[in-house]
Amino acid sequence: MSLSVATLNQNRKALIESLSKVKSVGRVLGGNHANFVLCEILDEDGKPSNKKAVEVYKTMAESRGVVVRFRGSERGCEGCLRITVGTEEECQEAVKQIAALLE
Repeated sequence: MSLSVATLNQNRKALIESLSKVKSVGRVLGGNHANFVLCEILDEDGKPSNKKAVEVYKTMAESRGVVVRFRGSERGCEGCLRITVGTEEECQEAVKQIAALLE
């Protein structure tokens, strides 16, 4: 079942707010007009890290059952993960898993 535009917008806003509270998540890149968000995964020095983003991406997909996409090889997206805006529960689970892996 597809999400309505209003629900998608509400869930995206909540996802961005939740991600902003995770210590090793940096900026959310791009606009607010898509069904996904791009966020930077930061290293211990507070810099975007492809290495750390790949670790999160692989662990989530292989052992946590939550799929995000690594986008660090794209221009301007160093250390970025692409997270699809889903249901409220799916967004909460994605943030929970990312936060747990970055602690």
